[in-house]
Amino acid sequence: MLLPLAFNIGFLEVDIWDVFDVLIVGYLIYWLYRLLRGSIALNIFVGIVALFFSYQAFTALGMDLLSNILNQFIQVGFISLIIIFQPEVRRFLLLLGSGTIKQRDSFWNRLLGREEFDREHAPQTAAVRRAFLRMARQRTGALIVCTQEADPSTVITGGTELHADISYGLLVSIFHKESPLHDGAVLVSERRIVKASAILPVSESSELPAAVGLRHRAAVGVTEKIDVACFIISEETGKISFAYGGVLERGISEERLTELLDMYL
Repeated sequence: MLLPLAFNIGFLEVDIWDVFDVLIVGYLIYWLYRLLRGSIALNIFVGIVALFFSYQAFTALGMDLLSNILNQFIQVGFISLIIIFQPEVRRFLLLLGSGTIKQRDSFWNRLLGREEFDREHAPQTAAVRRAFLRMARQRTGALIVCTQEADPSTVITGGTELHADISYGLLVSIFHKESPLHDGAVLVSERRIVKASAILPVSESSELPAAVGLRHRAAVGVTEKIDVACFIISEETGKISFAYGGVLERGISEERLTELLDMYL
């Protein structure tokens, strides 16, 4: 038996497309909330929504003066939203685009036999994993940024140019407490260390636990702005964490570390 395409809820006639419409809008609002929560942008967004409903109420009540004043804000609302929420809009499009690109790359990798190329780099990935685990055991603080397709120069400043092959010994040496390059982040691109001791923007998100330090906030901060993945080793606890898309994954296991290195290194 087929479900009817239209039905009544009280005096309202609702069809199947209205249901889809509500579900899709609800889904988008949910992800919008997840994107904005923990930042001052959420308070601004709530204020804009309150302003819009106030305009609707004043118009319905015939309060023309207030309606005209609020209408001036509504008319430029879209441009204002783009300006105010520029980081959030960029982050949303980044997450949307990077997910699509990863799906496309996965298809072409299987089609073209890219797995063979990945296996050639397995020893290098294993060496990096070994360096991470050693620094974690010794509680050596470290911050590694894998730049993906992003241009790091847009938000990452300072540092010393290296352009060296990434290896176990080099990573351990850079982050040794006596090394002049240990303070800051290491930038990795195409399995090469491009720069050491780089400076990252710090996240201001209130969703981050109070216990996390400057390294973790810097890792989250740079992933909020550009498409990069960050590995962090805590100097206090020795735990390895991972940041991507503004989300911090703390205390990852060795198996999870291997999986992430294969994916982002």
